[in-house]
Parts: sequence; structure tokens; C-alpha cells
Amino acid sequence: MKLRLPHLPLFHAGALAAFTAAAQVNPPPNLIPVAITVKSEPRQTFGGLGASCWGAADYLRLAPERRARLNDLVWRQARFSTLRLWFHLKDYAPAPGPRRFQNAFPNAQATLVRDAQAAGVKHIVLGPCDVPAWLREPWPAPGRDGKQQAGAPHLQPDRIGEHAAIIADFIRDLSEQGRVAIQATGIQNEPNDVNDCQFTPDEMVQSVKRLRAALDARGLPQVRIIAPETVGCGGAWLWTSNRVALVNKITPQTVGEALAYAMVDALKADTTAWHALGGIATHSYDGGATARMAGAIAGTGKDFWMTEFCVGGPEEPGDFFRASAEAAAFLSDMNHGVNYWIHFIGYLSDDPRDNGTRLLAYYNGNIAGEAWLKIFQPYYYLQQLAQTFDAGAVFRQSASSLENEMTWTRGHVPRLVAAAARNPDGSWSIGLLDYTSDNFPHNGWFESSIRGQPAQSFAVTVQIEELAGAGELRFQARRNGPQIKESREQSAAMRHGQLTVTINPFELLTLRSIHP
Repeated sequence: MKLRLPHLPLFHAGALAAFTAAAQVNPPPNLIPVAITVKSEPRQTFGGLGASCWGAADYLRLAPERRARLNDLVWRQARFSTLRLWFHLKDYAPAPGPRRFQNAFPNAQATLVRDAQAAGVKHIVLGPCDVPAWLREPWPAPGRDGKQQAGAPHLQPDRIGEHAAIIADFIRDLSEQGRVAIQATGIQNEPNDVNDCQFTPDEMVQSVKRLRAALDARGLPQVRIIAPETVGCGGAWLWTSNRVALVNKITPQTVGEALAYAMVDALKADTTAWHALGGIATHSYDGGATARMAGAIAGTGKDFWMTEFCVGGPEEPGDFFRASAEAAAFLSDMNHGVNYWIHFIGYLSDDPRDNGTRLLAYYNGNIAGEAWLKIFQPYYYLQQLAQTFDAGAVFRQSASSLENEMTWTRGHVPRLVAAAARNPDGSWSIGLLDYTSDNFPHNGWFESSIRGQPAQSFAVTVQIEELAGAGELRFQARRNGPQIKESREQSAAMRHGQLTVTINPFELLTLRSIHP
């Protein structure tokens, strides 16, 4: 399927011409003091990083040693442990009747998944998309002339159960024929995107209940359902009063409400649906996780999944803008209750127009040496974060004197983003990202959800409440940024739960305590 990313920032080719790997950031002479307070109450447990992988046919054309290199980089060295497996319903069920498992999960795709599992993938989450036309119907919408016309597609009311059955059948066939176990599944990728199939809050409630029943009927009670997987938590993807008036299926209380909130509120209001739901899920394109969304599942035992993020468009190695956006989104989401965090595409064949969707890009053919592979800067930032925060780490809430909860939202990206956790081995980890620069791309730029502010450097004092009586504690510090040729290891001392460090524009600084 052709990648369609209408919600991502678009760039003209010339807009990023000056934004190259050689771009340098000169830190301002005056440091701005910031206090980060890490509170003592444990919050969510980190399930690990992840990615989805496309282009199985191109992948299979690579030499075995090159396929092994891709898998080693992503699943071993960067410690990604979750694979998001895309499921195209129209390939599996193009018409009513028999399912076509090989069409939906061909041998090349099976090889890609098994290679990833052999390299360390522990969790596979299903991403349903591409609803076949026979399940959908267009909703009426006003045209420019005021007359009604066909609008966004929705599930036919009497086909919601069939839609659930298709997903459940595929998961069963994956287990029985493909020998692949699914840990969790969504309902529909980005159900507020008009390009595939839209859902109302009520349709999401009904779909969750129907899918739970279908999975249980097939002996799959262990498969968890996550929803709604909207483009973002909040932001501009809203229901309009016109649509409410036309279809009369959404209550007036949801007018002007971000769809993700409306869907989660509707699921929570329905006891059966809420019991059937294993966790909530959103993407972070149009604003990341929020305190409100995290509060919806606080104390319920449900996980919070962020199942897709990237900054699309042209990219070449050494792009610290995209790397910083990736790290800032991750740290903000971790500070707002997210358990699992998934980058869009782990590796895929090179596309100069849209390499921003990938962490690694490769070329097929007879290419000698390392020229067949591009490793983009977001990979290095996420690798550093994964080596700082272990799977199983328990996060605490961090608050900033500069921007309080440091929430990544549309129209406002915090200048400094921080998150902190305690790892399973007892060590403490801290991540800091300075999301300021004088080198943000601007020409042709319109995406306010990742627009940053001018360059500033900070003197950051981190106070961990739980370590106030711990005496001196040594931390290993690693930095990555435009002025640093490679990630350097340093040392920092925390005394009585407090340490102070400096951080410069587009710089990622991570700290992990060292056992005596």
C-alpha cells in the first residue's frame, strides 16, 4: 500500500536544502536556569520501544547478511522489542466468504516477522487498516453548493460484527498457519482520518465489544484490544457541528471535543466495552500523550500505547531536527503515562521524498561497502534512550519550573523536555532534550505541533525526591547533538538527590546511575 501521511508536515524540496548534516548550533552565552522535580510516586511501567516494518518484498531481495544487519541494529542494539504488524483487511477479505490468508500474510512478510523475532522482538501488535469497500458506506456531507454529497466512509451498521470477525479470523490464522502470536490488536488505524474508514465514538464502543466476543469465541482471550489509535490525543482533529446535525449520532457534548477523548470517554462509560478494552492507544502526530488521557486509565490496570510517530518528508543522515522531535515526543509521552512507544517504520528501502518515516533506509542491488545503508539521526537518539531506560523501568512524574508538565501539544512544544524512571536493576535514569534551535526549517512549513522556539541553553537542576537522603550517587552521562561528533560518555555526581547539568540546542542528554 502506498504510504499516505496527510497529517505529517510537508516540505518543498528547497525548504530543507540548507538544513544539512553540517548545520551547527552555537549555544547562547547565557544559561537559563530550570528546576526539574522528579516526584516520588511510581507511575507506569515501560514496556519498551518498537517499530513497524514495511516492504517485505524489498527486504527479501537483500543479501542475508544485510537483512541480519538491519535486524541487529533495530531489535538488538537499539533494544526495540515491539513490532507493529500491519493488517490490510481488503487483502484478507476482499469480498464476503473465504479468507485469503496468503494474500494478507505472504511468505516474504512471514520471513520479515520471524527474522525480527529471532533478533529479539517480544511483542507483536496488530494494526488493522484498509477496510474493504463491501463493509463501508459513505456518510452524507454538505458540498460547496450546500447540497448533500457522499462524505467520509464508515462501517455499515449491520457490518460491525463482520468487521470484528475478519480481524479475529486473521489473528487465529496467524497463530495456526503463520505461527505468530499477537499480543494486542487495534480496531482501525487512525479512525479520524478520512482516507480509510472513520469511526464515531459509538461505533468504536460497538466494535470493541464485538471484537472481544469474536476473539473469545475463537479461543483467543489472551489477545488484548487497544483503541482508538487516533492521529493524536488532542489537537485539531475535531468533530464539527455540521456532522452532528447531519448524522445525529454524536451527542452535542462531543462537539469541539478532540475525538480521542470522546472515544475513550465513550468506552469508559460503557461497562462492557471498558472491561473488554486492554488499553488505550493514540498516535503523537497531532499532539502527544496528555495528563487527561493518562488519568483516564490511572488505577485501572490498562496500558497506554503510543503506536505511531515520525516526522515525514525528505531526510538525510545527520538531521538533528528530526532526531530532537523524536526524542522530545518520546520523553513527553513517557512523562504522561505511556507504556509502549512505537516509531512508524524501522527499516524500508530508500525514498528521498519520505525517508523521515524510517529509522534506516537501504538500497537493493550490487552496492559495495556500507553505501547500501543509511542510518538516520533519530535512530541514534532512540537507541540512546533505549539504553538509558530499560524495559520494566517504572517512571515517575517530572515537573519543570519552565513549563510544568512539559506536555507536547499542537501549537506548543516545550523548550526543555524531561522524564525519569527507576530501572529493574535499581539504577535511576533521566532523559533531557533541549528542543530549541535557530535551524528549524521554515519555508513551506505549517505543522505547528513540532515547531520549536529559538536557540536557548539551560542549566538544569534535577531533584529526585526519593534520593534526598541517599548521599552521593554517580551517574553516567551521555550526550548527542549537532556539536558532538559522537555520543560521549561522561560522569556526573548527584548529592542528596540533586544534580545540575547544562544542555544545548537540539541536544539529548541522558543520565543513568552507576552502582557502587
